[in-house]
Amino acid sequence: MTLKDLIERGYFPKELPPPFDTSDLSADIAATLASWTTVFENNTQINSGTFVLTQTPGETPQQFKDRKKAHRADFVSKYNASKATVYSISKGKLSRRFLQIPNPKHFSILSEKIVSRWTDYEAVFRLSEYSQSYPIPESAIDKRSVSTFSKSVAEFRNSLLKTSIDKLIEVRVDISKFYPTIYTHSIAWALLGKDKAKHYFKEKDNLDALIASGDTDAQLYKYAESVDIALRACQERQSIGIPIGPDTSHIIAEVVACRIDNILKTRLSSLDLKACRYYDDFYLYVSSKDEADKVLKGLQLILSEFQLEINEAKVKIREFPFAFEDEFTTTLHTFDFKKTNQTNSIKHYFSLIWAFAERNPKKTDWIFKYSLRIFEFSTIVIQKKSWKVFEDLLVKTALIEPAILDILTRIFITYKSYLDADSKKKLKRLINVTIKEHCPVRHNFEMAWALWIAKTFEIEIEEQSANNIIDTRDSISNLILLDLIKNTTLVNGHPRVSDIEAELKDDILMTENWLLAYEGVKKGWLTPAEANLLDKNLFFKILKDKNVEFYKQTKQLKTYKPKEEKPIETYSGGQAVQQEDQQSKENEQVEKTDNNQTGEPFDIFISGFEL
Repeated sequence: MTLKDLIERGYFPKELPPPFDTSDLSADIAATLASWTTVFENNTQINSGTFVLTQTPGETPQQFKDRKKAHRADFVSKYNASKATVYSISKGKLSRRFLQIPNPKHFSILSEKIVSRWTDYEAVFRLSEYSQSYPIPESAIDKRSVSTFSKSVAEFRNSLLKTSIDKLIEVRVDISKFYPTIYTHSIAWALLGKDKAKHYFKEKDNLDALIASGDTDAQLYKYAESVDIALRACQERQSIGIPIGPDTSHIIAEVVACRIDNILKTRLSSLDLKACRYYDDFYLYVSSKDEADKVLKGLQLILSEFQLEINEAKVKIREFPFAFEDEFTTTLHTFDFKKTNQTNSIKHYFSLIWAFAERNPKKTDWIFKYSLRIFEFSTIVIQKKSWKVFEDLLVKTALIEPAILDILTRIFITYKSYLDADSKKKLKRLINVTIKEHCPVRHNFEMAWALWIAKTFEIEIEEQSANNIIDTRDSISNLILLDLIKNTTLVNGHPRVSDIEAELKDDILMTENWLLAYEGVKKGWLTPAEANLLDKNLFFKILKDKNVEFYKQTKQLKTYKPKEEKPIETYSGGQAVQQEDQQSKENEQVEKTDNNQTGEPFDIFISGFEL
């Protein structure tokens, strides 16, 4: 695990439009943090010869000392915590998942701490015999910084079958709101074990002496406390919950969960418990209903010790046999795309997935994302004569479930040669409706991707739509809008950019609007109300002087080349899904989303269970 990889590929949510990028920040991150350390010391070590203040003529030593203390206090207060940018995505028709983009100052420090003692995290991961989701550093540059132990859906399915082979009862348990309720102080409990961590907590006054004596556990406890502080700094010093989205949170959550796995195995050893866990989902296998009850109560007790709770609404106790696969995925696997009449096949396919969406309104995002991947990755190649029907159905589906706007964008780029003036009219209507409906409720994903579609396909944006975006103060959407205003002629009228500029003052770079303020001012798209805004924040001044940018206007989605046509009359959905699954595995597009783990785009049904 390297600091560069964690920041470059584990920071921003992958659900963002493609121009949002952290490669500049990662490129020289060690030097950036070293520069910040120097700045911090010069502003806080009041007895140092490099302290930024000097005694003025006529100022008494005591007055100077008081002024230095006040400066240090103000400096620490300004930089010790920040608020993350929020970026919400769909969880079906009825709910949202709120991803967070921490301030780069605090995220970089947190990342550095995690990387510095990576082996300690690996040691805890190895304690778990249940985890299928513990993070493994990923070397591929086009993937997230960490991958999970189970590399694919098929691999996880095989693990479930192998684990449950001699058991008749399955207990399915989900941790309630896992990420939002993780207690940051439990990091020490996870790294050392709760009893040992509490011991060192009582010895806090003697901690340095213990470390000096060679006590490695005392050193680890002090380190765990520093991670706790760094994590809380990313979220306004809150100790309940961790940011949803960054890979750092996946790492921290798995450390906690793996420790819980280990305790569960130890305490219930008499039951010969078999289990698999994927993020916050436990699959527990026992021999009887009585054992199932004991396991459920035992896990509940352990979770309560970590200030976590079982999601009682999702507890399932089932006896084999039961459905091996979900009806939806089974149906897709048996669907035939007839090459001799692809248009009718496409209509039947969309009718099918719409029907499933109608019956499952809480899972529309997953249903559409899962079913459309075969077109997104060109596993099924759309014939030109079938395009218009497909185009109409895809645009309509995006209106039904805007969570697929990123998929629509990739497909439309892939088939750009098929597009005409009528296609642009459809896209313009989709964009206008999306902005109108989702701006009032600040649905960040939908607004951002609507604007990115406008830029990608050169669709005009009306002045009122632009003002609606401005009024949200959403950093992601407003940066794309500013790009359109400043670098294209696609935005009509004169949107109220001055409304944003008026707020660019004081400590805005430590608020949820840090990304909009920094990037907008640095690129010259915004004139701040306060002069030299970026220079007055000493961390962002370092970034500015290094020419760090977080928005690369020319970046675009990667498309996938259509596979060669095979000389067969029919093409089954099963073939499509199998080929697409391999493609998505290679490109890390198939990833699990639990109800707290942001980064992942959709849920997956396997072996009759919802992951």
